[in-house]
Order: sequence, then structure tokens, then C-alpha cells
Amino acid sequence: MRRWVVLAAAVLTGAAPVATNPAAAQADAPDPARAIKRQLRGEHGVRISETDRFHYGAKSTVSGSGTRIAGRLRLAPSGPVAADLTWRDLPAPKAGKPAKPGNPGKQTSHRMIRVGENTYDDAAHYPGGPVPEGKKWIRFPAKHRGSANRDMARDASLQPIDLYDTSLMKTLLKCSKRERVSGGLLYRGTLSRKELGRLSGGAFVDWTSGRLVGAKSKGKVSWRLWTDRTGLPERLVTTDTVGEGKNALVKRSDTRYTGWGTRLVITAPPADEVIDESDLLEYVRERNEPIPEDSGNT
Repeated sequence: MRRWVVLAAAVLTGAAPVATNPAAAQADAPDPARAIKRQLRGEHGVRISETDRFHYGAKSTVSGSGTRIAGRLRLAPSGPVAADLTWRDLPAPKAGKPAKPGNPGKQTSHRMIRVGENTYDDAAHYPGGPVPEGKKWIRFPAKHRGSANRDMARDASLQPIDLYDTSLMKTLLKCSKRERVSGGLLYRGTLSRKELGRLSGGAFVDWTSGRLVGAKSKGKVSWRLWTDRTGLPERLVTTDTVGEGKNALVKRSDTRYTGWGTRLVITAPPADEVIDESDLLEYVRERNEPIPEDSGNT
């Protein structure tokens, strides 16, 4: 009988910390910022799939045009260094028919490659005129990365949060509420655009103006981040609201991450298939016929 009493006491003693100390279990949760940092190594990367929707008016159901981005991102200790992706333009939904994730409507798409500071756009997508025969890519230098890339961050994403900035992520995680969900954890939080701009150290670009978000910016950014059991991000959903009230402009971004640690090699297109933006502009000028002088009758 005494042996059963001792055994029961031992079982209860061992089980007590699990039942009465949930904070200890939370303390054992993996750190997403640390998990991301471990992925920042050469020739490895991640696959991304993102949908962005732009709404004019916080409650609008008919603006909602957007983009869809899918591809591969190569990482390094300094962060993202190369990307190979497909960019699709999504039309706005028809009146009374909000956009559905599984039914995006007619899409126009083109491929983009970024290596280092240079971006290469699919020449077939170029709207400014003819492209020399055999040239399949247009190289845009860092100071001018093309229309689609103008507002795109180095991480080939339109997210207002740079997931690969581990210092920023540490701060945002501290500002987040955390809860356990199936397969991992969910982090929720909200900051003013002004505060996120300050924490981002000049990396937060305003999607409405193309300028850096500064101290005078109004609005807020809300986020939900799902991580797996190891702390690695699986999905990031943000709402970036510019301004205040019913006429605020809203961008909703939904990014999914898969294949963390996959070995990736992303290279620039063959040199003989590339034309620089400046050379292309000169080529177009030469092709255009001289415009006749105004005779004074127009």
C-alpha cells in the first residue's frame, strides 16, 4: 500500500508543473527571429507566394486591384540577395462581387529576376516600344528598377514588414500577442506607420507615394504571423492603412513561406539576351521618325 502512495505522489509531483505553470511552457516556445537568422546563409533560400490587394476606402469591396507574386528567394547572412519570381497583375472585382482567392479573374503576368542591385524584367512586358531582336531581358539598375519593382523591397515582396530583418522582428515579436495554434504559434500586433517607419530604419516604403514612411505619416500596420514548431514563419498577413477614417487607403498582403533551407542558385540572364534600360531608350529614339515641326495651325 505504501508503495502505491509513494508512486501516486511522484506522478502528481511530476505532473504539477505542466498543469499549474503555463508560462513555463510559453517560455519554451522557439524564437522566430532566431529561427530566421539561422536561415540567412549562402546558397540557401525560401519559396514565397503572395497576394496583395489595394483598396480605396477602408470598407471598399469593389476597388481591390492587386498583384500576385510567386517565386524563389536566395538568402545570405546579409539578407535576401537574389530573387526569381513571376509577377501577376490582378484586376479589381466587379461591383457587388468581392475578390475571391480562388477566382482572381483575368491576369497578366511577367517574370522578373533580381541579382544583387540589378533587376531584370521580361522584355515582352515592356510597354515603351520595340525591343531589339534577341533581347529577352531589360536590366534596370538600382536607381531605377522598373515600374513593378519601384515599390518592391529587397525581399521580392510588397509586405510593409521586412521579415528578414531579425532586429526588427525581435522588436515586433515583443509587441505581439502570442497564442498556440495547430502546428505552431500565432503572433498578432499593431503599430502606427510612423513607429514602424522608425523601427525599420528607412526601409519602409510608402506604397501610395514611393517615398520612405516618415514622422508625419498617419495610419497603422496590423500583422498576423504564423510559425511552425521550430519558429520558422509559414504565413504573414498584414493590413497597411494609410490615413484615417472611411477614406483611408488600405493594402492587404498575404505571404506564405515554404521550403526554408532549400539550396538555391539564382543567376542573371545570359548577357547576350540583356539590354540596359539606357540603351533601350536610345534604341527607341532612333526607331521613331522625327516629329514634324509645328506649322502654327494646331
